[in-house]
Amino acid sequence: MEALRYLSLISQVGFTMVTPVLLCTFIGIKLEEKFHFPFTLIFLLLGVISGCMSGYRLIMNSIKKMEKDKVKREIQIQKNSFVLPKKESRIFNKKDE
Repeated sequence: MEALRYLSLISQVGFTMVTPVLLCTFIGIKLEEKFHFPFTLIFLLLGVISGCMSGYRLIMNSIKKMEKDKVKREIQIQKNSFVLPKKESRIFNKKDE
């Protein structure tokens, strides 16, 4: 289950980073054809920066969510497990040794 979660995160990050680069490059090419000015490089850099920022945000949000889920699971385990706290033995006192 955990492996599928990481696999989906990796594919999401890849898609999140590639999409802005391709879209901005396409827009830059179309503007360059229309206005005869080198827009492609400008929009390509804009797409790379945007893709990296989006990928970083996605990873950081996923890490925070996974940490919260881990804490929730630990609390749920503590609530569900009924274990009495250890008490010191009355028979075997450490003072007698």
